[in-house]
Amino acid sequence: MINNKFYPNFKPISFSQIIEIAQISSNDIYEELDPGTVFTGISKIDQAMATDIAVFHNNKYAQEAKVSKAGLTITTEELSKHLPASAPFIAVSNPYRIFAKIIAFMNTENRNDHTSIHPTSIIDPTAKMGNNCIIGPHVVIDAFAEIGDNSKIASGTYIGPSVIVGNNATIHSSVTLSHCEIGDNVIIKPGAKIGQSGFGFNMDDQGPFDVPHVGIVQIGHNVQIGANTCIDRGSIGNTVIQNGVRIDNLVQIAHNVVIGENSIIVAQVGIAGSTHLGKFVVAAGQVGISGHLKIGNFVKIAAQSGIIKDIDDNMTVGGSPAVSVHDWHRQTIALKNLIKKKI
Repeated sequence: MINNKFYPNFKPISFSQIIEIAQISSNDIYEELDPGTVFTGISKIDQAMATDIAVFHNNKYAQEAKVSKAGLTITTEELSKHLPASAPFIAVSNPYRIFAKIIAFMNTENRNDHTSIHPTSIIDPTAKMGNNCIIGPHVVIDAFAEIGDNSKIASGTYIGPSVIVGNNATIHSSVTLSHCEIGDNVIIKPGAKIGQSGFGFNMDDQGPFDVPHVGIVQIGHNVQIGANTCIDRGSIGNTVIQNGVRIDNLVQIAHNVVIGENSIIVAQVGIAGSTHLGKFVVAAGQVGISGHLKIGNFVKIAAQSGIIKDIDDNMTVGGSPAVSVHDWHRQTIALKNLIKKKI
């Protein structure tokens, strides 16, 4: 159920609008409803009522689906057999994606048609502000910074000198941006720190000597960065986050790292300096990646893995140190059998 106190702009959707969003093709199956049938909410499959839309995309919820009262369920042809006989449904190849598009349609926020700047914010006179921006309480925007059109910057955020923020950005509270250039449609969640100097130093018998970091962070379009994530700027050259990347909460990305387009970095991942990740890489939770490595395109890394060498394209790896997923499973079984023998 949607709590309208927190989501006041949540709006109804008609069946005809759902069909349009789902882009129903000849390969899809659905029960025809009156095009004017309206749904007012979204809900979990086991909590949905007649006015709600639910998603059923995982067989683990088959028991809940059997007694669902949802007004419409987005599912697959295979899973639809678990629904009550009279339950209206749309069967598509990727139900969760369609469900997400429906939620996005229903929860579209109204963009401001004018600029709104809170009186406690401090904006340097040399900073450039786009049209229709919303600047919250106690925001500081320093000299020569640039903020794109339709951007929202929440309370307590600091944007450093010469930082560029693109159009349609959403910068949540207590974010710090320095030495960075950020593309369009970027979301940065609370507490993230981007552009600070990295953990780079030279060590000898006199102790550590800090290496000056004179690069920046470049963030592409349609990127999301999670709460309390840290992205260090480059030492010589730049740290680069390419288009479409999703970074979870509490991630550490060191100086000069490059993350390829549409990659997914899950919570508590740490990536050491100068490592390059290809496109569509998935690094699951608590993965650690050593520095100066090359991780290929379409690589998948299992949770808590330790990466200490390069990985070729399309590989799935796991373990610490990480090996191919096949070898990792063999190691796990061998260790289990060894323990049994000792017992």
